[in-house]
Amino acid sequence: MGNESKIEKFIKPDELPDFLRKMAEAIETGKSEDMPYFGVIAGFKKLKINISHNQEQTTIKIKAKPAKQSEEQETPDGLPQKIKYSSLKKRMKDTFKIIFKDVHAGTLPPKEVVSLFLEDSKLMVTYEGYGDEYYEEYITACEEFKMALDSNNIEEIHKTCDNLNSIKAHCHSQHK
Repeated sequence: MGNESKIEKFIKPDELPDFLRKMAEAIETGKSEDMPYFGVIAGFKKLKINISHNQEQTTIKIKAKPAKQSEEQETPDGLPQKIKYSSLKKRMKDTFKIIFKDVHAGTLPPKEVVSLFLEDSKLMVTYEGYGDEYYEEYITACEEFKMALDSNNIEEIHKTCDNLNSIKAHCHSQHK
């Protein structure tokens, strides 16, 4: 974790609520006028907060690991360049995990997450040699999942999500 930011602050115990409010503001807006060092926690991927209390002093230790910047870059002709397959798969794993948990909890997943996952799915099938024989079935399952989401039928969404998971599991059992 070499690129993480660390903050250590010593305050009076009664200053803690105000400190936490300002930190929340910094997370929401990306800045804090009173405490410029909060800027390092904006856009974090992982945030650890350790608060120790004693009667005289409160110690706050914060570690913030920044989210990775997008690896996609433009080629000289202005088209997006492909990201590394491993980076794409990691991002897909993270987004599908959110989708899967939400669907199995009986709620609709966030539209932005679904959109990113479906875009990444289309990109994934352009990489050759990583389970090509599953690509057509997988894209069809993605389209069915999208149609189920558009219909807001949670039972159908659940069924199509499980189908995506099944195809993924079969492919990964042979190609991972």
